[in-house]
Amino acid sequence: MPAPAPVPAPGPGGLAIRVSGNHLVDGSGNTVQLRGVDLSGTEFSCIQGGTASSRGWSIYGGQPLDQPSTYAAIASWHANVVRVPLNEDCWLGINGVNPGYGGATYRAAIQTEISLIHAAGMYAMLDLHWSSPGAFAAYAQQPMADADHSVAFWASVASAYKGDPAVVFDLFNEPFFYYIASGGPDQWACWLTGCTMNQVVTAGQVAADGSTTGYTTSATWQSAGMQPLIDAVRGAGATQPVLVNGVDWANDLSGWLAHRPTDPAGQLVAGWHSYPKQGCSDPSCWASVIQPIAASVPVVVGETGDSVCGGVAYDNIFLPWADAHGVGYMGWTWNPWQYCDNVLVKDWAGTPTANYGQYFHDHLVAARP
Repeated sequence: MPAPAPVPAPGPGGLAIRVSGNHLVDGSGNTVQLRGVDLSGTEFSCIQGGTASSRGWSIYGGQPLDQPSTYAAIASWHANVVRVPLNEDCWLGINGVNPGYGGATYRAAIQTEISLIHAAGMYAMLDLHWSSPGAFAAYAQQPMADADHSVAFWASVASAYKGDPAVVFDLFNEPFFYYIASGGPDQWACWLTGCTMNQVVTAGQVAADGSTTGYTTSATWQSAGMQPLIDAVRGAGATQPVLVNGVDWANDLSGWLAHRPTDPAGQLVAGWHSYPKQGCSDPSCWASVIQPIAASVPVVVGETGDSVCGGVAYDNIFLPWADAHGVGYMGWTWNPWQYCDNVLVKDWAGTPTANYGQYFHDHLVAARP
């Protein structure tokens, strides 16, 4: 499908970021270590408020994502980046999304966020979080981007923001490969160039006729690997850094160097998600897998987290290690939700949650006085 006309992006003032060797640098060539937060909502509220299972939500899900005070509060933690999760169908205005929540309206709402992030002195990371092949609504996290729409999505996003040097493109949130069709390639080959999948994650959505899907629905579809997504970004004329996450929900980077994509702009960033009790959640894995990658390209953790209801037992080890090795990171999530894990704030004013939120706040303030 042709990419929709993008909403033009205004300039971000003096902010700029690019890859130089194995580091990110600003417009003056000074090394930048990204430290910031994820801000959830725009990946799910537009689709849940604009389909047959509508909850009456809107693009922001009732959250103050269009208010300068939200980003001033984030900046007060000494963050320098905000990761914004996007929905493929909402951006493109397809697969039954309510026009009031999708297409040009959605793109303008995202631009409002990006402008406010920049106005608060921070970089923006744009992340393809929810997507879906064919006529299925993008109602959940898929194993990988889809050839049907994701290439058009990135062509459009890149075209919209190619004039903004203060954004980073996070190509796909958390690749996983449970549903590769029989006889298909291994997960790393699929990750790089795409392959045939046999299940779509539909997550129990309600169709127009009132029927409900299971968590997955059998369907044959073609994924889009990281290389076609990079090609779409560069084909649109955008030259900003592209973050390429690993497999196993972005936690496994063991095959990243061997399957490294080609980027004519030389702006690759290795993406990683690091939570407790995952496969690569101990210092031995960090040393054997992550450090060799960090010697070649910048490494940025798009998501990390820890306990709110109990004591901090992961990020107090992980974040100092990341700082010592120049690895950037963003904490999930800057939303005042009532969960026992991975919530940074109690309110939109930025009051830290107990344990994880307080530790993350104090660590960012100490790291960037």
